[in-house]
Amino acid sequence: MSDALVLMYHAIGTRSTSRDPHNLFVSPESLRRQLGTLLDRGWTPLTLDRYLGGDVPRRSVLLTFDDGYQAFLDEGLPVLRELDVPATVFVLSGLLGGRSGWMADMPDEPLVDADGVRELVGAGLDVECHGWDHSHLAGTDPRTLARNVTHALRTLADLTGRRPRAFAYPYGDHDAAARRAVADAGFEIGFSVHERAGRFAVPRVDVTSVDTDTTFLMKTRPGYTALRQMTGRVPGLRPALHSLVGRAKRSST
Repeated sequence: MSDALVLMYHAIGTRSTSRDPHNLFVSPESLRRQLGTLLDRGWTPLTLDRYLGGDVPRRSVLLTFDDGYQAFLDEGLPVLRELDVPATVFVLSGLLGGRSGWMADMPDEPLVDADGVRELVGAGLDVECHGWDHSHLAGTDPRTLARNVTHALRTLADLTGRRPRAFAYPYGDHDAAARRAVADAGFEIGFSVHERAGRFAVPRVDVTSVDTDTTFLMKTRPGYTALRQMTGRVPGLRPALHSLVGRAKRSST
């Protein structure tokens, strides 16, 4: 496993604020601009295999996309193909072809079906495991944990013909039992959102629809991940970080 930057996108697509109250959907134009900026600045996008191998250039980035929205297939994949960059996509094995019903205020977003997963694999993307049904995994019961880790892995492996190697915790939620289940299932790595806890809870930097060019660049700086982790532990640092980001947003407008 390398120390490369890991970026996390929830979804790619053009959505109104009313349809995307959590700012999850980054527009294809923003994605194209952000990835173009990384490429212009000499960043190397990584496959999962190269990331896990660890021997990578200093400016390396693993692009990850969560939840497996159909919009990613329709609007995100063409951008990746255009720029010829690899990516890792996390899908929900038990909700393929369904909708994002885990979010009460966004229940109608379609998710990729089995054919969509095969299309992603055929496009050369690493398709990995995001659980079974987007359940919280911290503090959950053993049955829910087994369904969202072991059963989800087997179902995705049967579909793709490849054993998943990476797991992304829904909501970023994890505890010792969840991390142990991911390790015991044979995953090589687990990704959280901000909270680090060893190889099976590696933090990622989340990119949202409200990021400007300035805040996106701020998030690629080496100290950002450590600062973001500290804000969750030390009272007063989170408002300071938000204030800094807010000033960067205003200066770019």
